[in-house]
Amino acid sequence: MATASGGTKRGKSALPFDFRRPNKFSRDHLRAFQIVHETFARQLSTVFATTLRAVAQVTLANVEQVTYDEYVRSLPNPSYLTIVSLNPLPGPAVLQLPLPIAFAAVDRLLGGTGEALSPKRPLTEIEANIMRSLMERALRELEYAYETLVRVEAEIVQQEFNPQFAQVAAPSDMAISVTFETRIGEKRGMSSICIPYSTMQPVLESLASQQLFADRSGRDPELWATQLDSAIHNVPVELRVSFREVELASTDLLGLRVGDVIPLDHPVDEPLTVYVDDIPCYHAVTGRRGKRLACLIVDDI
Repeated sequence: MATASGGTKRGKSALPFDFRRPNKFSRDHLRAFQIVHETFARQLSTVFATTLRAVAQVTLANVEQVTYDEYVRSLPNPSYLTIVSLNPLPGPAVLQLPLPIAFAAVDRLLGGTGEALSPKRPLTEIEANIMRSLMERALRELEYAYETLVRVEAEIVQQEFNPQFAQVAAPSDMAISVTFETRIGEKRGMSSICIPYSTMQPVLESLASQQLFADRSGRDPELWATQLDSAIHNVPVELRVSFREVELASTDLLGLRVGDVIPLDHPVDEPLTVYVDDIPCYHAVTGRRGKRLACLIVDDI
């Protein structure tokens, strides 16, 4: 019932709704996807940097739900598209890289600088096989990132260069589109991942952030504190005991031989420093426990 001023009876304005593209993913789902793909972006940056031996950075830019047709139309043609299966999920996903990034990666893998101008053509069969090895490493990081949601085994099904040929869903089907700002050396571009709703439908209930991150949100602080305390007590740390440092000239250091004695400038009555993971924490004095050398902690630092 509308009022004279055009508002609703309760004073709330109407919200538009497009029946041709109903929202399939809730806000909690989008938040969960954002967290997962932030992890993937960090891992992918490491893969590109170590494999290509170049300055590389992948940063999450946006997570949104679109129709699959809208996603395909947003991609440049040609692009480098990897169609991926996510077993045991029922459907595939698409991992897209812009051609300048793909050609820069191929050039680096073949010993080049990656700075040459990118040709405006699809990759050849040899270039595609070279990129396939890089993308297989990237998929291992995708599996790692998705472990908080669902355990998947990602495999390359097909490589395409025309987005119109990568039909992994109906044009009107809703999908998650995740875009990344990608840089390899001086080459920059927007890469993306598209996952249709039908692929993620079996696990959407578990994707709700109130279930996935209940402990992190503080809904059960006692359980969270107990789990954190238990985890901290099992973390291995390195413990070392240190005398005063000794300064040697480089000629003396090079002249050291087996049996040489290095005098330590450490007073007998001065305690040693105990380091925990390179952080000074305690003072201690030397001693023995049975047949083993030991130290006795005398105070905190």
